[in-house]
Amino acid sequence: MFDIDLEKTNQMLAEQDVIERVAYGIKTFGSDAVLLSSMQKTASLLMHCFYRLGAENDILFVDTGFHFHETLNLRDDFMRRYRLNIVTLYPELTPEQQEEKYTCKLYKTEQGQPTCCKLRKSDPFIRYMNDQNKSLAFGGLRREEGNARANLDILSIDPRFGGYRLNPILDWTEEMVDNYLEKHEVPIHPLHAESYPSIGCQCCTTAVAPGEEERAGRWRHLRDDGKSGPVYCDINFSDGGGI
Repeated sequence: MFDIDLEKTNQMLAEQDVIERVAYGIKTFGSDAVLLSSMQKTASLLMHCFYRLGAENDILFVDTGFHFHETLNLRDDFMRRYRLNIVTLYPELTPEQQEEKYTCKLYKTEQGQPTCCKLRKSDPFIRYMNDQNKSLAFGGLRREEGNARANLDILSIDPRFGGYRLNPILDWTEEMVDNYLEKHEVPIHPLHAESYPSIGCQCCTTAVAPGEEERAGRWRHLRDDGKSGPVYCDINFSDGGGI
């Protein structure tokens, strides 16, 4: 693993803008740096940063087999429009094979959901990072989103692949994200305009009603009281799942 002084580096990164932060990651880690893209609007912003920097680094998209068709269309749009090196990763099992192995649709139960997310999201990502000896994964987490993300540093360790995670817009507000996307005319997921602030798999994502928090539409079917239940898929180690 690269030997990074986290305290000193985070102090430096805190004074930089988003392009400088992305450039630092690419310059420091070279081709060992990748971007993990969810195809949500924060990912659109960071993919555009890669384009502005002329980065040829891999951009990872995990195709769970359950995505909205709009998500897949946006991936293809970015590849055509910006000529980015988007690498699509797949789970080891198809949805049909997984259902046959576990004799159920895992995402339909609170007990099965963590296993489904691990098999279909986290495992393909971590397997790629380890197999390809990648050392840095950019992401679009923001402190404003709350929970464990509120206490993150811009650069942190991810022990699952013995490397680092860098979140260049960690201290950005949603307004700042929207302003960047509008200024640079960056395409964003069309479901954001249809009350989907957070978008995951189609089977586990619904629209959010006025007054609901941003992630209320994720795994709604697993919240009997409307509050308890899963919040994150844990593809991000810092969210607390530690998968």
